Amino acid sequence: MPLARLKRFFRTLSFARLVCLGFFAAILIGSIALYVSEEGELSYVDSLYLSSSSICVTGLSPVPLSGLNPSTQWIMLFLIQLGGLGIISFTVIVGFLITQGISRNARFNAFVGAAIDTQAETESLATNEVNRMLLSIINISFSIEILGAIGLYLHMPDGVEGGNTRWFFSLFTAISSFNNAGFSITDDLSALRLDPFSLYIVSGLVIFGGIGFPVIILLEKFLLTVFVRIVYRIEVMAETLMMEKALKTGNVPRLLLLPAQFSAFLENRIGDYNKHLRGETTRIQSKVLVYGSFALLLFGFVGIYFLERSNPHTFHGMSFVDKISNAFFMSVCSRTAGFSTMDLGHLNDATVIIITVLMFIGGGPQGTAGGIKITTFVLLLAYLKNVIQPSKPVMLFGEIVSKNSVAVAIRVYFLATIALAFVFIFLGILDQNQHSLHVIFFELISAFSTVGFSLNLTSQLGDIEKLFYAAVMYVGRVGIFTVLIAATGHSGVPKMGTVDDGVKIQVG
Repeated sequence: MPLARLKRFFRTLSFARLVCLGFFAAILIGSIALYVSEEGELSYVDSLYLSSSSICVTGLSPVPLSGLNPSTQWIMLFLIQLGGLGIISFTVIVGFLITQGISRNARFNAFVGAAIDTQAETESLATNEVNRMLLSIINISFSIEILGAIGLYLHMPDGVEGGNTRWFFSLFTAISSFNNAGFSITDDLSALRLDPFSLYIVSGLVIFGGIGFPVIILLEKFLLTVFVRIVYRIEVMAETLMMEKALKTGNVPRLLLLPAQFSAFLENRIGDYNKHLRGETTRIQSKVLVYGSFALLLFGFVGIYFLERSNPHTFHGMSFVDKISNAFFMSVCSRTAGFSTMDLGHLNDATVIIITVLMFIGGGPQGTAGGIKITTFVLLLAYLKNVIQPSKPVMLFGEIVSKNSVAVAIRVYFLATIALAFVFIFLGILDQNQHSLHVIFFELISAFSTVGFSLNLTSQLGDIEKLFYAAVMYVGRVGIFTVLIAATGHSGVPKMGTVDDGVKIQVG
């Protein structure tokens, strides 16, 4: 009877509240698991902080990960993977475990379609389409993580794994990288500082995880289309060769039938898979994310390189190639991952400002990145440009952008800045002038944007401050807009603006 009431209770929740509750429950369960695994060596507040950082794929840790038990590291790996799957996937898992069949709910299918698929209409998707979308996300995550782990295992220098096994270090780093968590079981990646290729592998994983699943799915569909064309050409060549043999000898060798049969089989299977693969983004949003990511990476890379190349505590003494790879790596990780190859406390102030800006902007929506998202930032710039020419609608790449997307982008930005301003005041009061305000602000943005960079402040925090930062990480990962919807009792994805008369762009 209590179980039936519990199911009815969860079925009455709005999906925003289910998301918030699911993440909160996972953090609590994870904190208990970490506390038990450490057998009292880790305080519960530290366990809660570490669980929040893992589920929210942030990377901030009050204790060195290298000193944790192997079982604790495995628990963290599971929490990182669970949190990195994203809000929608996470909600489905929690919903399935609790309500046994929430994905069959029409309102839920509509919510998933609107949240993941930028091309979905307002009506609900079929259950099998929702399942395919979610399965695509899981397949993409595991496939890229496995490839990254293999690449690191084969290429990274000997001994960088420390006291861990080589395969576990590779797997942990790959999963942490793709999910933009920034955790390392050796506490940092300084051992890879002079190994450019390994840094580029980690950077590639971070970029793929941070750019957003809808873009990756669109890329997958494009590659599948190209592959189908290649298979078709093979089939045509095989059939031509068969006809030539038949005209010359009157017989067709069975061996020549195999390529045609195999290519026809592949073409049908790939075509069917491609047809049902859902969740891709619009091409306009893909351009925004790809060009925006490139611009931010270039901005961060150039700024960090020129500001740090002569810094005796960071890049000075490195070869030109190592300076390039480390500047690029730091630029990539500044937007969401939080891996470091050196002590960030020695960075120049100007570099810290650049990193703070990159952290606040973050990566792509429906990915593993944090921040206000690139699409939100680009829409804000387009809106500001529109202020100069108010008679024209907001446009990107020659396309009119949906009023709803612009409205949500503006609200996300102002909600984030106002919330951060209030929390910054409280953290400043709690700090009692022990640290510089820019150090506190850097830590705050890092927590909100789920990056994981720190100017050596995390280990010095008091218990109350840790709880504040854990809450900030939670809001940053779930999304401040989702928290607002859950708090106000809204039952679904909000509609803002009058008419959606343009291209829908995912934000926030």
